[in-house]
Amino acid sequence: METGYIREFVMLAECLNFSEAAERLFISQSSLSKHIRTLERELGAELFIRTTRTIRLSETGTLYLPYARQITGLCDQVQVAMDDLRRHSAVSLTIAVMQNPQYYDLAKYMVGFRQAHPELTFNMVEADEQGLYDMFQKKQVNIFPAFANFPGVEGNQFMLMAKSRVVALFRRDHPCAGEESVSLARLGRERLLLPTRGGSLLERINAAFRREGIEPHVVYEGSSIGCVDLVKAGMGVSLHGQEFAAHLRTDPEVVSVPIEPAITFLYGLCHRDPAQLSRAEQMFLSHMKKFELR
Repeated sequence: METGYIREFVMLAECLNFSEAAERLFISQSSLSKHIRTLERELGAELFIRTTRTIRLSETGTLYLPYARQITGLCDQVQVAMDDLRRHSAVSLTIAVMQNPQYYDLAKYMVGFRQAHPELTFNMVEADEQGLYDMFQKKQVNIFPAFANFPGVEGNQFMLMAKSRVVALFRRDHPCAGEESVSLARLGRERLLLPTRGGSLLERINAAFRREGIEPHVVYEGSSIGCVDLVKAGMGVSLHGQEFAAHLRTDPEVVSVPIEPAITFLYGLCHRDPAQLSRAEQMFLSHMKKFELR
């Protein structure tokens, strides 16, 4: 017996008007009439007494109505219970990403994980280093990308994802664009366009200049895209991680050159003890483990 037809019977019994009931049910009057007759055939009795102007419940219809209401009520309860079960069993994962995730190819790993686990509800939040750590402290996220020397890493578990170095980005017509490497002393004579103020990468760069006794001429500290646009405009030389530079290989206006002595850094994922993580977070760490550097 089609439960949808039973629901339509209850509506018609309440309205006692085919036109009104069909409108509330968002079906045609002919479909409603057909469904009621099908239900009557299955029950072996008429549910309504019809005249040219009115309809009313038959004796069978009056008897059947409270049972029909129980059936539709139970169907509604089952639907609510099933919806609750789906909500509770659905696995949601929130991953924090640092601004400019293209630096370290984390987006690539996340896309791979999403493709491997389409059943998960996957969310990403973006902030700077301090913003990510603040969210971690508030337990809004349990995994966040960080440089190995970032203070928030201490006391937590760390998965190493990248051993990288800083390179210089020159406009193609710059005299250093064709060199195999460029020294910090040479860069000290350039107008420098550096990554976002206050970040670990910028601290690494500044520390390298201090070790060489060089006071860099910094004219801009800001976004990666802003740095590249200014390089193209001939406003200076930019320093960035080599992963970011790799994304510019197809750009005919920009050339990356290694820096000597090398400015290196370690980068990865900081996370709580796996026992404190959700199943989805454990699955994500397991996926990322395949790319961990030893």
